[in-house]
Amino acid sequence: MVRIDYDISDDSYYLFTSAELRTREREFLDKNRIERMVRSAKLDEFFKVLRDTVYSGYINDLENSGNFDKVLIEEYGKIIKFLSERLKPDDMAAVEILFLEENLHNLKTVIKSVILDRELESFFIPILDSYQTLRGAALTGNYKEVREVVAEVLRFAVGLIGQQKNYRFMELELENFYLKKMFDSAKKIDRRLIIDYFRHIIDIYNIKNICRNKYLAEDFDFDSFIYENGFLTRKYLLEFRNESLDFFAREMERTDYSDIVTKGINALHSGRTFSAFEKNEDLFRIDFFEPVKFTVSNLERIFQFFLIKKLELKYLNIIHTGIIYGIEKNKIEEKVKI
Repeated sequence: MVRIDYDISDDSYYLFTSAELRTREREFLDKNRIERMVRSAKLDEFFKVLRDTVYSGYINDLENSGNFDKVLIEEYGKIIKFLSERLKPDDMAAVEILFLEENLHNLKTVIKSVILDRELESFFIPILDSYQTLRGAALTGNYKEVREVVAEVLRFAVGLIGQQKNYRFMELELENFYLKKMFDSAKKIDRRLIIDYFRHIIDIYNIKNICRNKYLAEDFDFDSFIYENGFLTRKYLLEFRNESLDFFAREMERTDYSDIVTKGINALHSGRTFSAFEKNEDLFRIDFFEPVKFTVSNLERIFQFFLIKKLELKYLNIIHTGIIYGIEKNKIEEKVKI
């Protein structure tokens, strides 16, 4: 990644919050613990390692339920509560950006439930919004109980029903609209590092959409899934419309996304899996916030802490699920940052 000398100004408003989180950094799982978890042959071995971490209180629930959902939901809830109590009102958009993938997943789930006329609450992640609130609003057209930015996106998505018969195309239109709204929110925060982080996220969405389209030979025009506001311009990416996947990969080697694309496509060719894209995307996100280590107290430092926390929870979920279903250790390692 090409390093930019970001001028990240400290903010005394976040001095105590940043100090608190700096102390909490010792909670993060070190490489040794992650390796031991991945090597666990049975859940008992996994729990033995987990017992010495900040997540030890969840072991009984994990043993009884057999899934990691409650851990994720409770930990996400703690993150949102912490940020809601600490952040300035004008900085609250950072929470939306932090949970961007989860919010987008939830919107897609609600729209799919309306289209299919089926309850899909088990696929919903109840963090910032409830399933019943969003689904009720989508069905009745009454958005009074829905947060403004979500209401606007949900209203747009409902309007697509009946206009588009292809659900995948609807997803792409929903993504496009949602990312535009989130980019507007990011600009209001007026912190260049976070704005640029979001622009990279848009680039990665575009890259993955292109790779998926070419690998699966999807019958969609590039116009439908190349989103604006990334560093890689829409005009530039549209030039790959008629090029091969391998040609696209060679061109991406000259960008900040070389590892994401090269390793991702190699994994596609060898194992037919998109998991390598996700792992290297995670590494990219963490590496991008490296300049924060030279600062003391600011929104960027707080955002970085919870970005790492979210990725840690994701990896624990992958390891736990992998052990339950007897997934090969090397397959788990492919998805987990060690």
